[in-house]
Amino acid sequence: MKTKWMCMILMLALALHLSACGDRQENGNSSENGAINMEPQSLEDDSSENTGNESSEMNVIDQQDNGTDKNIVAVSGVKDSAFSGKVSGCYYADGNRIIVAADQLYLYDAGKGETIASADISMGDLCVQTFTDGYFVVGQGKAEGGSNGSFAASESDGINGYILNKDFAVQDTISFSGLLSDDFILQITGIAISQDGKQVAFGGLQGLYLYDVSSRKVRTILNYSEEGTAGNMQIVTMDSLTFTGNNTLVYVGMATDTSIGGDGVSVYGTVSTDSANFTITQMGDYKVDTEEVQKGGNLLIMPQSFDKNNGTLLMLDTISNTEKTMSFSSRSEGKDGVYCSGQGKYVATAILEESSVTINIYDTASGKSIHTETVQDSNSTYFLRVPQILILDESGTCIVVLGRGIDEVSTLITTFGFVG
Repeated sequence: MKTKWMCMILMLALALHLSACGDRQENGNSSENGAINMEPQSLEDDSSENTGNESSEMNVIDQQDNGTDKNIVAVSGVKDSAFSGKVSGCYYADGNRIIVAADQLYLYDAGKGETIASADISMGDLCVQTFTDGYFVVGQGKAEGGSNGSFAASESDGINGYILNKDFAVQDTISFSGLLSDDFILQITGIAISQDGKQVAFGGLQGLYLYDVSSRKVRTILNYSEEGTAGNMQIVTMDSLTFTGNNTLVYVGMATDTSIGGDGVSVYGTVSTDSANFTITQMGDYKVDTEEVQKGGNLLIMPQSFDKNNGTLLMLDTISNTEKTMSFSSRSEGKDGVYCSGQGKYVATAILEESSVTINIYDTASGKSIHTETVQDSNSTYFLRVPQILILDESGTCIVVLGRGIDEVSTLITTFGFVG
């Protein structure tokens, strides 16, 4: 790989060779609005034959103006040996820590630029949640042909959950496919751990269930056909779940209007683990992509389905149970992905072009766009699928993962800084 240096008048940019997903260091980069660091990286298995980007060069170009960060830097991807195997995803853990999935799971400190620990866990598709004393990782076991976490694959591949402590040691393993004899788990986003780590809730085709970690027993919270009605709305599925306390869940799913029938509509609501508190709120014409629902701090981010996208985003404050809507810069924005930061201070959108992806970062409190970054590479294969984007609130770092689901290329991980 070749490292390019671009100099502008009154501005010096330094390209840093860092280990894995983004070691942020103060390097004196300056713009008229403050210090900015951008460190693109390439992560690849040195033993793999499908490198795909041996001659490609990663460019990161900040195109934002109108009072936001102004910086133009071009640097190439950097080989890194921190992880073995192709990186299949990066997931927010806490603070500056992320979990990297490759041949196994790695707990990585993006601030220090080093791997802290690893766990011998390998899954085709996964979700990561945090709780008071550790991490909860749930996903599909790898099988021939792969899987996407859907209902159709749940029985053949097996859905497993792993409870890890803060040191990243596995404390318990849950095989979800063996917990129910007469129901099926729809998708891995419909599984959530309580904040104290003692209970795991999960949604099926017929009901909502609660697994007690200590006793390893399952009980039904809600049977949809018998107890899943509120007003004239009948719950059909609870596709995404998150605990807002140890005994209260917020869900996003589908429901039907019993007074008029017809197709299901997107809804959200609350349910207590004793089923005493159950609500259903319809979203009008807003259709949620339930597999992309994310929780950042107290905010529940509910991106629109691709086919209904109109450049708006619905958010729910889970403490006050109040809605908030954000409008993006254009009506087409959001169809290539909407991403929430770990603490909910920011959301980002991706805009894919033939040989680049532009990332817009928005402040959730004001709804304003605060930073725009464009990532380019000579290998257009990287931009055939939506990227994975992580935002670390405390350090003002954005991590862009490209090519993770494309076998023909190695995974590229690019990081850049922004000022909130």
